[in-house]
Amino acid sequence: MTDLLVHLKRVTRISFFFLSVCFLCWAVFPRYQPIFGGLVIGVLASVINMYHLGWKVHKVGGAAAERTGRRVTLGYPTRAAFALLAVLVSTRTLHFDLFATIVGLIFSQLATLVLGYLSTARSKDSDSSDERGEKE
Repeated sequence: MTDLLVHLKRVTRISFFFLSVCFLCWAVFPRYQPIFGGLVIGVLASVINMYHLGWKVHKVGGAAAERTGRRVTLGYPTRAAFALLAVLVSTRTLHFDLFATIVGLIFSQLATLVLGYLSTARSKDSDSSDERGEKE
């Protein structure tokens, strides 16, 4: 489970960096504020959904390890409802761009995909004999 926490922290850092870029662009380009506002709302909902999924994965892992037989789900309806709430707040209340909000909603998944690809590429490049400390 420590890998999951490290991964969540890494994606959170990337998301906060992206949010800071969005806020900077919000201030510099006032004409595009609905787009950057939609991105901010979407990314915030994406990060919350990512933490919710991480918590549920932790619960499922714990239930599987204890073999309780209790049914534990990954909470898709909750995450979908939160994404829908983010879209409604973004478009109806704050009048931000719908497409930007939807793009923001998949930000954490895209960051996870890119980090996973980079991690896989890095592990292929490294020699496994170096990691165990074996010397010839």
